[in-house]
Amino acid sequence: MMKESKFNVHKMTVLAILTAGAIVIGILESLIPSIGIPGVKLGLSNIVILVVLYELGIWEALLVSLSRVLIVSLVRGTFLSMGFVMSLSGALLSLGIMILFFLLIKKFSIIGVSVIGALFHVFGQIGVAMIYLSTAYVLYYLPIIALSAIITGVIVGISAQLIINTKVISKQKEKYKF
Repeated sequence: MMKESKFNVHKMTVLAILTAGAIVIGILESLIPSIGIPGVKLGLSNIVILVVLYELGIWEALLVSLSRVLIVSLVRGTFLSMGFVMSLSGALLSLGIMILFFLLIKKFSIIGVSVIGALFHVFGQIGVAMIYLSTAYVLYYLPIIALSAIITGVIVGISAQLIINTKVISKQKEKYKF
């Protein structure tokens, strides 16, 4: 009789596919030039992070998020650069606050959680920029980048909700018991 493993191959496969999707989206998005506001990105790979958080769990979302930041930076040749540090700090702060709102503050929809995550991503990046540049003048940039974060957070949240509504992952979870 075989001992049941705590690792589910089907779950790992779904997680690997979602991680690959987040990485590809991140790479493609990094190739899009900023439109009018330097450094502003749509954050489309966060659609995957939200789906993973809501469908698979906290640790899985952390794994996908960190993998995305690391691999995208390696592919783009920005590992350990200022851009990498800003991306990592934004991703960690964003995911941390999204987990907090997801777990503790149940009154927020996935769209609300996405907007909060987008805002805290910006706050993390602004904080790193302030430390790196040794100036608070970066805060002047905050209102416009925060507004763009709210808009993109809504788009990302709606997109994640639409994907979750397809029940693709929940059907896999049910079928393969993970």
